Amino acid sequence: MIRDPRYNDKLPADAGAPKRVNPRPDPKAATPGKKPGQSPLSRRLVRNLLVLIVGIMAALPGLGALPALGAEEPAPAAAQEPELSQGPLDYDRAARLAIRRSPYFTKGSLEIDVKRLDETDSRYDLIPSVNFRTSYYVDRPQQFGISKNTYSLRFTSEHYNPMESYYTLQAKKLFTQVAVLHHMQAIGDGLQRLGKLFLEMDCLKQVAARQQDLLDVARQNLTYVQNRLNIGTATSLEVKVATQELEAAQMEMERLTFSQNRLRGNLQAFIGLKSDQGTNLNLKEARQQLVGRFDPVSVTLEQTKTRSFELKIMDVKKELQKFNITVAKVKLLPSFFFGAVTADPLSLIQSRALFFYIGLDVPVWDGFKRLRNISRQKTVLKQYDSDSNLKVLDLVDKWNETQENLRSAGAARKAAQAQEELARLRERQSEIRYQSGGEPLSVYLEGRKGLLEAQKSGLVKALDYDLAVLALRQFSGDLGASYVDPNSWQQ
Repeated sequence: MIRDPRYNDKLPADAGAPKRVNPRPDPKAATPGKKPGQSPLSRRLVRNLLVLIVGIMAALPGLGALPALGAEEPAPAAAQEPELSQGPLDYDRAARLAIRRSPYFTKGSLEIDVKRLDETDSRYDLIPSVNFRTSYYVDRPQQFGISKNTYSLRFTSEHYNPMESYYTLQAKKLFTQVAVLHHMQAIGDGLQRLGKLFLEMDCLKQVAARQQDLLDVARQNLTYVQNRLNIGTATSLEVKVATQELEAAQMEMERLTFSQNRLRGNLQAFIGLKSDQGTNLNLKEARQQLVGRFDPVSVTLEQTKTRSFELKIMDVKKELQKFNITVAKVKLLPSFFFGAVTADPLSLIQSRALFFYIGLDVPVWDGFKRLRNISRQKTVLKQYDSDSNLKVLDLVDKWNETQENLRSAGAARKAAQAQEELARLRERQSEIRYQSGGEPLSVYLEGRKGLLEAQKSGLVKALDYDLAVLALRQFSGDLGASYVDPNSWQQ
């Protein structure tokens, strides 16, 4: 047979010879269902490894019930969005709408999603990670006895410490709880801000009505003075004074209108509505929904401590730090590693089997960093204990301050009510005198003006008292608990 000069490899000795019809089977040849050159021991090790991994995955609690990556989680039952077309928007519906749509609450909600993804990563860390690496030798030495393989396969695992993975997962769960508590605290502060907007808008609406009456009184007074000037019983100076009073009343009315528009825009932005999206607000029920159902006397300091999110966050942080101490101790334990590799093509091994190995990584010397880390984590726990005690003291101080503000606002409201009643009596007295002809119209208008000013002052003092009650309700945790259940965010 003629050699082909394009190839340098030697032709086999039996080239060109007739093939045997029924050759005797080679005991080393591959059989159906069996990979060539793979020993039964290697196949058993690989099969046992796969069974172990599948068993660990099946034993993990709740692993199969994890949500798909990127899938949206259902919103809490307390945060269902009301329809804007159901009529005027009162505080209750606005609060539930804001919990779902407000951009001020989006950051906390996304933070919870991030922490849950971190928790999912830690849950999968309970299973040893496996990496695959392959290499192909394009040009290798042609020597007698060297392996005929031109590639190699390698399955390797990272260093695996099951105890560290377990306690890290528990720590990640606590991180998620901290994010939930921070979000609940932000919702409580946001609901107080929303309630403040409703109360201020309701107060401004009533003050604007009184200011409109003052504007009418100023017009009547100007007309009266001008008529007196025409008949010669008034001076031009009195006309200028009456004109200036009318202009001041008009400017105050414009200021109140601007404040109402500003508060309406702030309220729409807080809820998450567009500026051009009209909203019909129901302000009459705001006070009843916010402070009418709440009794400030029934609130106690112990109840406030129980509901305080700041104290709950500190408790979770202390529990988290205990896990950090445990993780620092667990890092002293050896870690496992395993893998399966084929023979190196540069070696003299002719087998194509997959060889399984397992080993331990034992920390021997690291400058005592692991031991110092345990002491460090214990010191951090003591810091958390100190911070927790300071949080309790700050809560007590804020409780006393809130109570003092409430009492002061209550006293100011009662004083304003007394002044309003006095102004009403004087206005009635001047009206009787004017009707009987004993006093001119200017005296009655002055009494009417004094009553309207006293009513405006009373409305402002009543607003201050309602805001103080609202602050106490939010501080005690009653406001947030009325609209959102923290357990609905837990998994």
